[in-house]
Amino acid sequence: MPKSLFPALLIIALPLACPAALAQNVGQPSTIRGDISQFHGTAESLPDAISKVERATGGKVIEIRFTNSDGMPGYHAVVAKGGDVSFMHLDAKAGKLVTVQEKTEPDWMLNWRGKAELRYAVAAKVPLTDAIKTAEQADNGAPAVAAGIARSASSPGSDVHAYNILVDRDGNVHRRAVDSATNEVIADPGALSDWP
Repeated sequence: MPKSLFPALLIIALPLACPAALAQNVGQPSTIRGDISQFHGTAESLPDAISKVERATGGKVIEIRFTNSDGMPGYHAVVAKGGDVSFMHLDAKAGKLVTVQEKTEPDWMLNWRGKAELRYAVAAKVPLTDAIKTAEQADNGAPAVAAGIARSASSPGSDVHAYNILVDRDGNVHRRAVDSATNEVIADPGALSDWP
């Protein structure tokens, strides 16, 4: 094959091979994105961050992730309130909360999959903080670095809706799935439809 043809074929093949990567979703992915080397929290850090964001906004945190963007450790959180979704950042050191974008977007503006994930996250019987504590206990107290409704929640074929909780075990991130209705750890998350 001529060398000049290979890049063109690659450009065409990548979007066809990864259609899911091109869709926008609200649900927590099963892997961490970004650098967690600056995370020095405890098992109480993520639930505490959720409490601070919810007290300050009056909304419900439906997804939260540790971030070290621009060398400033903190948490990015998705907050649902009154049919709107806001994107917030909580500074880990100062505890200051800032809006990530200037406007909120009504939930009807999210794509259909995002709306389904949002509906399950808001209606979950088990609070996100409780699911985080369950995952951390199941991992011998390893602190969580990210949590939110699993993307499989929007699958119409799934009767089980779960949270994806990512815990930090000595610098390695491991996923735990916790049922959002029963607060039980799901032993085989691969059995959930459309996991992750």
